[in-house]
This record gives sequence, structure tokens and C-alpha cells, in this order.
Amino acid sequence: MTTATPEGGPGAVTREATGQSGMAWWTAGLAMGMANAVRHRLRGYRTPRPFTTDEVGRSVDYVLGVVDQWLKDGDLDVDGRRILELGPGPDLGTGAVLLSRGAASYAAADRFPLATGTNPAFYEELGRRLGHEVEKDRIGYHVTSFPAMPDVSGPFDLVVSNAALEHFDDVTATFARLAELVVPGGVMCHHIDGMVHMRGIRQRDPLNMLRYPGWLYRVMSFPGIPNRLRAGDFLAAATATGWNARLVPVLVARPDYIEWVRPGLSRAYRDAEDLELLTFTLVATR
Repeated sequence: MTTATPEGGPGAVTREATGQSGMAWWTAGLAMGMANAVRHRLRGYRTPRPFTTDEVGRSVDYVLGVVDQWLKDGDLDVDGRRILELGPGPDLGTGAVLLSRGAASYAAADRFPLATGTNPAFYEELGRRLGHEVEKDRIGYHVTSFPAMPDVSGPFDLVVSNAALEHFDDVTATFARLAELVVPGGVMCHHIDGMVHMRGIRQRDPLNMLRYPGWLYRVMSFPGIPNRLRAGDFLAAATATGWNARLVPVLVARPDYIEWVRPGLSRAYRDAEDLELLTFTLVATR
């Protein structure tokens, strides 16, 4: 577990440290949120990460780190496992890594066809790092609708995702569908990013998206906008659909940030008890 630090990390900033009021962050978030809404509505949701696979080395480091995070937080053994990933983003590198570590099969499902134009140099470099050529013919990829996932058929032993579930419209129904696709004793391991997804605000006011009432957040909406669910909501959704679930904190906000930001949040979030969990992993067994 990492706690945000005063050296510019998330949640480090208080009113005294910034010299800005909560209203200043409210205004900045609204302006950026409206700009994002216009951009994504016109162009579609195309930027799930703050960098593209053209940054080859950074992208390879990223997918290797994602798999390591799953294995650590979920205490997972992927050898011989049939794996499904939700929302893999702009490449299928995590699948290549999991297969290289012994997974029996890998398939990915996404709402958007983000991984169809991956820079070939990314797979070349990933293969070099893995010590063998990436076996693309073993990687399944479905562009489908959620939560039904009609194109996806199991069974699977393990379902994973990274910074994806915070974008899903109906997490409870998704977990119910996964319960149908996963074998008894199967596992889910989802790393979830509960911070605002706007650069420039993310590191200074990570809970900025919780400042706005529902009607105003809908004005800023676009396909793929974060759903604003908190850690407890994901845990409750898993429990309600028959999963035995637990949370692994990853990045935790400083208490002084939570104390400062709470009065400025929308009423729906002001009394939430899990605001400090900025990023976390949900691990659940069927």
C-alpha cells in the first residue's frame, strides 16, 4: 500500500498548500470535463492511456507492470489458466505476457476497438523482452457490448482488468455475467483507478469528479466516462452477485486531503467512508 506524499503525489495538497479554494478546483474540473466531453463525443473514446503504443519502451514497461500488479495483489498463479481480460486498451500486450508465463489461453473483450491499430514495433519490443516472438494467433480479441458480452464464451479460470471497471456503466450486471463465464473456484482480479482521469488535476485534486451533482456530471458525460463508483460500491456489487471478494488498497490519499476535500463534494459522496482509497484491486473468488 502506498500513501500519497507531500512531494506532489495524489492527495498531498491541502487548501493551505495550494493557495486555492475548492471552488477553483470545481471550476477547473468543470472546464476540462466539458472540453473532454466535446472531444470524445466528436472523435469517440480513443485515449485510454496518457501515452500511445508509439512510445514503445514505455508501453512495454506498462504491460509488464500491469501483469506484475495482478499477480502480486491477487496472489495469482496463471500457469494453465484460461484467462479473460476486460478492457485491455490500445494493445494486447498483457495477453502476450500472461501466455509467456504459462496461461493456457487468453481472450480480451472491449467496448471500443482500441487495440486494432497497435504499433507493430510494440509487439516486436515486447517479444524481445519476453525472449520469444509474441504469439498473436493465441490472443483472442472481441469488440462487444457490456454487460452481456454475447461474443464471449467461457469457461474461464481467471478474469482480469486494469483501469477498466471504473468506465463500466453497469458493474453489478457485468459481475453477474462473469459469474456465468467463470468456473467454480475461478477468480477475478481487477485493478481499479478511482481518481479523476484529467491530467493537470489528477495529481492535485484526485477526487475532483466527485464535486459535481449527478445532473451536471451527466452534462459532461461521453461513452467511457468514469462511473464515479467507490471501492465499497465495487465490493458490494461483487458480493451481491455471488463472489467472495476483498479489496487490496494500492494508493491511499493523505488524511489532510480527505479532510479538506470532503465539504466540497457532492452530497452523494460527502459522507462516504472509503474516499481515501484512490486506487485499489478487487480480488474475488467464485
